[in-house]
Amino acid sequence: MKGLTHGRPSKKVKNETKLEDVNSNAKVMTKVNFNLDKERHYALKKYALENDKTVTDVLIEMIDEKVHDRLL
Repeated sequence: MKGLTHGRPSKKVKNETKLEDVNSNAKVMTKVNFNLDKERHYALKKYALENDKTVTDVLIEMIDEKVHDRLL
């Protein structure tokens, strides 16, 4: 059985140029997961849609208003 390797295929190193390689000012992002009840999830998606924003943009703005700006 030649050619078989151990480990996760998604962890293979690829020769891709990343934004961080080109732009030294690029922020490194971290993925965050948390649970919401259906009503809050629907309200969040509706708010984002009505304001022509992504859910990510809405959440980042909320975090900046509530947490990040207080730390600066």
